[in-house]
Amino acid sequence: MVTNKRKRRINPLQIIIGYTIGMLMILAGVYLATLTPVGPLSEALPYMESDKQVTVTHEKYAFIQPAGSPAKIGLIVYPGGRVDYRSYAPLARGLAEKGWPVAIIPMPLNLAVLGADRASWVIHDHPEIQSWVIGGHSLGGTMAAQYALKNPGEFVGIIFMASFPDGKNLAASKISVLSIYGSEDGLIKMDEWQKYQDRFPSTTRWVKIEGGNHAGFGWYGKQEGDNPASISLEDQTGQIIQAVDEFMRTVENSQE
Repeated sequence: MVTNKRKRRINPLQIIIGYTIGMLMILAGVYLATLTPVGPLSEALPYMESDKQVTVTHEKYAFIQPAGSPAKIGLIVYPGGRVDYRSYAPLARGLAEKGWPVAIIPMPLNLAVLGADRASWVIHDHPEIQSWVIGGHSLGGTMAAQYALKNPGEFVGIIFMASFPDGKNLAASKISVLSIYGSEDGLIKMDEWQKYQDRFPSTTRWVKIEGGNHAGFGWYGKQEGDNPASISLEDQTGQIIQAVDEFMRTVENSQE
């Protein structure tokens, strides 16, 4: 007796459906991950409150400014990828206490790449501030620089915090640039900084925080892939405030 064995035919439609379902599951996972921001630590939230020294408003974005007469130059900060913007309140408040108005901008799905033009909100809302410096942490710094390059004349300075430009277009710019990085950064290794230096203008001011890491630029907790910091979060924040304050004063003096 001869038995005919038929090969099972695979329905192309089943392949398409299976592939589509798989892709949708991956995209859903990515979407849910971005909907769940990192931070802020509970210790960061009191820095979002007004007092005798600073005034805080937070509608479309957080705006922290000195209670007295603000400086003529303000700072716009873009958060790192997936990081809740309130995680940078201690940094912003420390700078406001030194006289600088600071705006921290939340991003769509917590990704600055989806809201790189949101600095325009702040500039439009605060015509009393004559000049702006823009900067950000990690992905936020990259997108802040990209926006500044697309809008020449809008900004007098760019600040990179554990971040770097996405190309070499900035290198030929005459804009003032500050780059701050931590010696223990686990996401951008020390040898990588050498590789990225040709993306920065030759006049860039470099500040290395000994013992600082990647996550220490905000108050949101540990970050996967990062190295432990050998200094406290308060210490790292204080050193960042000092570096940014000195840079802002240099930029302000150059405008006079």
